[in-house]
Amino acid sequence: MGKNQLRLQLPLPVSYDYHNWFRHEGVEDACNRLALWTVHGGRIWLNSESAAGKTHLLRTISADHPSIALLSIDATQALDASWALAQQWVKRLEVRSHWMIDIEAGDLPQAAALALFHCLERARDLQRPVIIAWRGNIQLLPPELSSRLLAMESVTLSPPQDDEGLLQILGNSAGKLQWDIREQVLQSMLTYLPRQLDILIPALRELERLSFEQKHKPGPAWVKQQLIRIAEDLHPRLL
Repeated sequence: MGKNQLRLQLPLPVSYDYHNWFRHEGVEDACNRLALWTVHGGRIWLNSESAAGKTHLLRTISADHPSIALLSIDATQALDASWALAQQWVKRLEVRSHWMIDIEAGDLPQAAALALFHCLERARDLQRPVIIAWRGNIQLLPPELSSRLLAMESVTLSPPQDDEGLLQILGNSAGKLQWDIREQVLQSMLTYLPRQLDILIPALRELERLSFEQKHKPGPAWVKQQLIRIAEDLHPRLL
């Protein structure tokens, strides 16, 4: 009797390390500046216009430096009052000498924005070096927070500008999924989808999921069909 392969509904742990970090021109300045920050400190706002690897960079650096406290925030899940949030966040940060705060991209609810302001004030009071990683519309922030961010040193990341760099990142992402995929499939993604990492990476995960569920090897015809469907689903976003 043949054996059917079963897939546990457990997400693979996401690994962030230098092995699957692609250092290219768009992140070179940020890599150099953050390396200096671990020694000399400072107050840095790490930003980008699109997905560019801020979370990956923070996690790789914090994993190598026990003195760094890394706080990851999904502001949509931050439902407490601002002062209660600030107390929770500061309690997790103040056990270390260097603070990194990584915030999910997008608009910040009022409570989360004010809590972040209180964290920055606490970092100043304790003379803690701090990095805020966030991408969003700063004009929608409360003035207390926007003025603090604008007063910080701004360091900007950008995604690779060539297909070779995007293919490198997609290949690394496929490796995280433990998916052995041909480069031809990755090249097809650049043909049918916008060259934006916040679209390409989720699309890669979707292809991996469909390939396993449908027990279908990702050949050219099947990949084209799936990518066209994904592109059609994205169409309202692209208008």
